[in-house]
Amino acid sequence: MILNIETSSKNCSVSISSNGNLISNFDLEEERYRHSELLTYSIQDILNKNQISIKELSAVALGIGPGSFTGLRIGFSVAKGLCYPHGINLIGISSLKILANSVNNNGKNVMTLINDKDNFFYLSTFDKDLSELTKPKIQLIDSSFLESYVNKDYVIIVNDSKSYNYIKSNNNKIKLIKKTISSVNMIELSQDLLIKKRFEDLAYFEPLYVKKPYVN
Repeated sequence: MILNIETSSKNCSVSISSNGNLISNFDLEEERYRHSELLTYSIQDILNKNQISIKELSAVALGIGPGSFTGLRIGFSVAKGLCYPHGINLIGISSLKILANSVNNNGKNVMTLINDKDNFFYLSTFDKDLSELTKPKIQLIDSSFLESYVNKDYVIIVNDSKSYNYIKSNNNKIKLIKKTISSVNMIELSQDLLIKKRFEDLAYFEPLYVKKPYVN
């Protein structure tokens, strides 16, 4: 069994999976970032309701960003807090890849975009099998950039309405989908990494920030 946690966006998301199948999940997306009060409660609740003890977990899988710095720090603190004392393996998955895994790409390449600030987005691209083609980076998304992808065989995925509307207003020919970044879409990925025993070093494991946090 794997506990999957995703807190990189406004969606506080937790799910339990067994052998790659969903057992139960909690998702709450809202404007206020209440991850600090929701995450530990939702984990405890989902374990209790399904009569699962922490010791039964084979791994904790965590969405590592990029995304909200506050959300990521909370997710990392809780995940490490579970893994350290109980000797549980920790799995890290890019939030951009989790977003890419949220749709049926129909054999096409996938580009995932998560808004950073203004018209700059975190970007990564994947082939039809979700092998990474472009490592996560910051990209200015404007009409010129979008025009260059109109005739390319890509599905573009964003995770919020503001990003969706912005991109459509700049180019309505783009193949664009909006999906929430959810721990449910981690299940297939975390199961594969568990089988391959690709675990993180708890002492050195950090969020995928891509760039330094803004400092006021």
